[in-house]
Amino acid sequence: MIKRIKFLIIALLTFLLLVTICHFLFYPANAGKIYTFDKEWSVEFNEESFENITLYDIPKALNYASKKVDTIVLSRTIPESSSFDFPTLMFLSRYSAFDLFIDNELVHSEYKDLLKNGDYIGCSYHVVPVPEKDHPMELRLVLYVEEDSFYNYFVAPVYGDYHDVMRFYIFHNMFPLASGIFLIIFGAAFLIITLSFYKTLPNILSQLFASVLFIDLGLWLLGYFRLIDFFIDTKSKATEIEYVSLYLMVPLTYLIVSCIQQHYRDWIFMVVSCTSSFICIGLIVLHFTGVIHMNRTLPYYQCISILCSFFMLIIFFKDFKQKKLAPAEVIQLLGLSVFALSYIINYAAFSLEIRNIVPSSFLTIRMIPMAGLIFVFANLINYFIYLSESFAMRKEYASLTHLAYADGLTDLPNRSRYDKYLEDLDKSDDDYCIVSLDLNGLKEINDSDGHAAGDKYLLEFSQVLKQCFDDKAFIARIGGDEFVAILKKEHFDEVDTLLTRFKDALEVKNVLYPGYRRSVASGYAFSTEVEQKNSHSVYLLADKRMYENKKLMHAKLGIVARI
Repeated sequence: MIKRIKFLIIALLTFLLLVTICHFLFYPANAGKIYTFDKEWSVEFNEESFENITLYDIPKALNYASKKVDTIVLSRTIPESSSFDFPTLMFLSRYSAFDLFIDNELVHSEYKDLLKNGDYIGCSYHVVPVPEKDHPMELRLVLYVEEDSFYNYFVAPVYGDYHDVMRFYIFHNMFPLASGIFLIIFGAAFLIITLSFYKTLPNILSQLFASVLFIDLGLWLLGYFRLIDFFIDTKSKATEIEYVSLYLMVPLTYLIVSCIQQHYRDWIFMVVSCTSSFICIGLIVLHFTGVIHMNRTLPYYQCISILCSFFMLIIFFKDFKQKKLAPAEVIQLLGLSVFALSYIINYAAFSLEIRNIVPSSFLTIRMIPMAGLIFVFANLINYFIYLSESFAMRKEYASLTHLAYADGLTDLPNRSRYDKYLEDLDKSDDDYCIVSLDLNGLKEINDSDGHAAGDKYLLEFSQVLKQCFDDKAFIARIGGDEFVAILKKEHFDEVDTLLTRFKDALEVKNVLYPGYRRSVASGYAFSTEVEQKNSHSVYLLADKRMYENKKLMHAKLGIVARI
């Protein structure tokens, strides 16, 4: 286990090293030619105008009062585009349609059809080619607001050569990009693995739900950092993917916790978890039915998610204090707790940033991806510990079961296992044949040569019995010198052949090792010979025929019959 944990630590460090290397590889080659327009903007809003203002100050100037159907016009001068091979402008639109003009020429327009139909418009980055001109140009961006009070922050547009603009964006989002892709791929692989073990290890449900949460978290990271559209065309649905995956985190978290220590049996936990999950799923339903959009219900979700985080932490510390948790469960819950705390801190930091209380930082960019990786790491450790413990317990259980149902000398199934097998036969409609077998001369060998010789006789007999019948019959030792073989219908026509082969094998032993004579009396009966098909009755009939055969053999071999 220590070796596996060391391997996981090395794997995590290697992943972080690769992300760091990629981070610098994607650093824009011509960083000096990348422009980020965060200053010197002119703004028109509700017949008011503001000159030479920064994007950081625009929400404050607008008094955070943008409403649906309002129009915000942003304009400024941008450098000539002739110095770039593929001049490109990248900017973020939030819950609005827009028109982009350069020198009063419309170069790009989007979402106006959605705005006209009253459909939902999310947040998206737009990469727009800029006309080649050898003089400074006037940029004008007209935003047609679709949601109330949601232009509470602006992201600076980026201007430069296409490849540098794209590398600039990837450079600044390398960590969440790599983390999101990793979480989705790892979650899918982990889900397949846990599903393959589910039948043999039904208690693996917490890992199963954790793998779904990894996929969900990866989708949310790609949506939150506006990266999904770099992989697939979501047709302006990226924000809905972001919010759906975000809202599903609460139900998935409760599912994971409910499987640990069977908290689903606690009525308080069930009331809180079901209520919270129902509200989160209900908010998604309200969005897609057009009642209220998810971005407007985000404050309600934040309250529920914070409640979920604190409730989960309370459960964890309560279980830990009462020493209910296994080491694997402690590690998994610690990883989940780190993720929950990171979400709370990230939300608090982001809320302060958009209200201009604190400056923006990489904290909000790196905290949740890092917490997601820690959660993955914790689940891997949990998974390895759980599998090791489970297989050790299964091995121990199998060993104890074998001891309980195996004969100590011959290692064949014993009388208890035989009785259980007969019970199962009585419950089924299958036809079968019971062969009763009894060693000849065991008592004489015990009396003359000692019990060690008798045990050797029994062991040799059982080995020959296994060789002749094992693949075609259930065989067991049910008494001192009494054995039984039970054949299914497909082997009915082989009974006499198998018995002949068995007796011939004993004769071979007699020739090779003539210390004592080995022989067996046998008798068999079919379940079809008994009216009520009772296994005990079938055995009695086979045993009766065996004793008839035994009398004949004793008379032939001159063995005195036991009374």
